[in-house]
Amino acid sequence: MYRARFIVVFSILLATLALLAALLIMPSYLALRIAAPPQQSTPAAAKGGATNDAVAIARTQAIVLALTPLLAATTSPSSLIAAALSDRPAGVVIGHITYEADAGQLTLTGTAPRGAINGYHDALSTNPHFSSVSVPVSALVGTEGGRFSITLTIAQ
Repeated sequence: MYRARFIVVFSILLATLALLAALLIMPSYLALRIAAPPQQSTPAAAKGGATNDAVAIARTQAIVLALTPLLAATTSPSSLIAAALSDRPAGVVIGHITYEADAGQLTLTGTAPRGAINGYHDALSTNPHFSSVSVPVSALVGTEGGRFSITLTIAQ
């Protein structure tokens, strides 16, 4: 007797949850249906398939143009980052790395004790991958509370 009541109550509960889930999904479904253009079964030539191809070709050319500096580089950004991180002394924590291919610069930001920042600057200055190493004076003096930013100019 109790088992039958339990099954009926559980079935009603599941049906209510299913109805609630359908009601919650309905606005998203309607928004996607309204925003999506209607699908037509016309041939590609009648739809302007040639213009779609031209757009795809132009998009591909723009991507290739954007990636050309990375493809033509003599050293990859990952090898430069690895070289910069391999010289890192104990106590230096790098929080953010920025690579600017156009400017030929690699910027490292993080935290470290003042002596570790000086040691990191000296180690990076002797690295042949980088032509110059720039650290703000405030980071070298220690007025920024251990935060630093090192800008490395990549040797050509």
